[in-house]
Amino acid sequence: MPFALIAFDHDDALERRMACREQHLQRLQALAKEGKFLGGGVLLNEQGKMIGSNVHLGFDQRSDLQNWLEDEPYIVGRVWERIEILEIKPLTLPT
Repeated sequence: MPFALIAFDHDDALERRMACREQHLQRLQALAKEGKFLGGGVLLNEQGKMIGSNVHLGFDQRSDLQNWLEDEPYIVGRVWERIEILEIKPLTLPT
């Protein structure tokens, strides 16, 4: 089941974000190897400042995603302040 995770940073999170970034990316790379990382990136405001993340992940159940999030460095490290999780239906374009 694919999910969109939309997470907004704490206002003062930039230093913590950079300190946790490598661990965060390693976890996403591990999910990519399992075929569970579907895409994502950084959210930017109008001035180009990082304000959050948008991550598309595929888990069998929402509870599996919730379990994975328990150890997410951006949560543990207080980077993300507010997280919204939505079930999505990814668009597949013909080639």
